[in-house]
Amino acid sequence: MIYLLIAAFLWGTSFIAGKIAYDMLDPSLVVAIRYVLASIILLPMTFSFMKKKEESFTKKDFILLVILGILTYPLTSMLQFIGLSFTSASSATTIIGIEPVMITIVGFIFFKEKASPIVFLLGIIAFFGVALTVGVSALENVSFFGCFLVFLSTIVVSFWVRLSKKILTKMNSNYYTALTIQLGTLFALPIMLFLVKSWEIHYSLKGIIALLYLVVGCSIGAGWFWNKGLERSEASKSGVFLALEPVFGILLAVLILGEKLNFLSITGITLVILSAAICMILPKQESKK
Repeated sequence: MIYLLIAAFLWGTSFIAGKIAYDMLDPSLVVAIRYVLASIILLPMTFSFMKKKEESFTKKDFILLVILGILTYPLTSMLQFIGLSFTSASSATTIIGIEPVMITIVGFIFFKEKASPIVFLLGIIAFFGVALTVGVSALENVSFFGCFLVFLSTIVVSFWVRLSKKILTKMNSNYYTALTIQLGTLFALPIMLFLVKSWEIHYSLKGIIALLYLVVGCSIGAGWFWNKGLERSEASKSGVFLALEPVFGILLAVLILGEKLNFLSITGITLVILSAAICMILPKQESKK
């Protein structure tokens, strides 16, 4: 589960890198350039997959891969992006923290997966931990419509986390990461470019470094680590680590941007970290039985 932990950390750092990059480019343009560059860098991996021509990979698998590319990138990103434009970032972060619980619920209802009571409980604890982390600021500038869109994104995430397990049993995580990013970019690019409000570029060394980090670290790196971890973990357990993403983001905001934490935030971070730590220990306990 160390792969999932690294992925959560890298996605958490995207909050800081994104904030720096947004000073140089329009947010939608940052997202578009980020995924286009990641897709180009990963082209050799795609060509390698095409040459391999695995017989076990069917047309139905490819269709599922296209669906996963759409769900993972354009649909999830657009719901969160539009939702954030209507409500506060802290309220959106709180709702994203429900992903661990939502993954367990979706798995139980739609995929007939037996939900472990312990994992379900850890997911609930992680959600409350995120809620405490953002504190009372989540009550300010809250929009029901914006929160509803972000809530819908957690359902979408729950489905692609579950569905990706099917493809990862047939496809190497390296190929899966490349193809989903490329297919997601292909479908999302027109929408992202349409949402660009300003095409002006204010060049800065910090902005360029932040953008490159978003490409290599938060897109390619985080995607690969997440998919690698998902290959070896249950979807319900991997969901707990999604709650660590905003926690890492807030911790880095304290260290890099000098923001301060209150008692509720410290308590919330502790709950989330403990939930993920216990989840990492569970497989070892089960293997001894």
